[in-house]
Amino acid sequence: MSGEIFTDSSMLEIFRAEVETHVESLTSGLLALERNPGDTSHVDEMMRGAHSIKGAARIVGIDPAVRVAHVMEDGFVAAQNGKLTLRPEHVDVLLRGVDMLNRIANASKAATVDWKSFDDEALPLVSEITAVLAGKPVAAADASMKSAPSPSLAAAETVAVETVTAETAPDRSAHDLTIHFPARIDTAAAENARLEFVAGLDQQRGSIRLDLSKTVDLDATGLAFLAAIPAQIAQGGPVVELSGVGTDLKNLFKATGIDQLYSTGGH
Repeated sequence: MSGEIFTDSSMLEIFRAEVETHVESLTSGLLALERNPGDTSHVDEMMRGAHSIKGAARIVGIDPAVRVAHVMEDGFVAAQNGKLTLRPEHVDVLLRGVDMLNRIANASKAATVDWKSFDDEALPLVSEITAVLAGKPVAAADASMKSAPSPSLAAAETVAVETVTAETAPDRSAHDLTIHFPARIDTAAAENARLEFVAGLDQQRGSIRLDLSKTVDLDATGLAFLAAIPAQIAQGGPVVELSGVGTDLKNLFKATGIDQLYSTGGH
């Protein structure tokens, strides 16, 4: 795994909800393509579904799901752009990807999960999906996997289509950390902030400030992220504060009770 998994139940529920929401459309869309490869009417929906699952998995740090959803998304994007016609041989391996995402989501309900076993299964599956979509023999991909080191999640994500990020530029020599959020806190922004937040905990920062001075909007994932942060702080851990909160966000935080979770009350 590339980092710690957020075990807060609300965050995992978001991930499971995303999988549950999109698995049905992914399955039905792929089966429709298997019957008629020329029917591309479901490709856009399947791309969005894979993208949403990838983002939710990144938030909770479940890398096997990120990897599988990411390579599936790439295939759908290629189909969107007319670079790939999804045929029965593609559909078969993509359906296996859907099945794995569903199994990962179900496994996340357990108190403890052997994520390494899912990682060990995800890497060859991702390699196989990549090979099949590229029209290459699967055996060649297997040989490549054995001769090359396992790709890091960071390397796998270099081609991810993520245009909104949380800009973080803390002074690493200081004892405090400030995480600067963009205008909209969406799945990608929340994931970047999560990584910074986990790093701040590891570095035993005295305080972690979430700077929302540029933020004017946030989606459900961003809201759940902010609500879950206080639960990650152990006794004696850093003080976590919100700063630069505008009037609209203040009202939202008050309505949802988030203002009561932070020492600053969302000022």
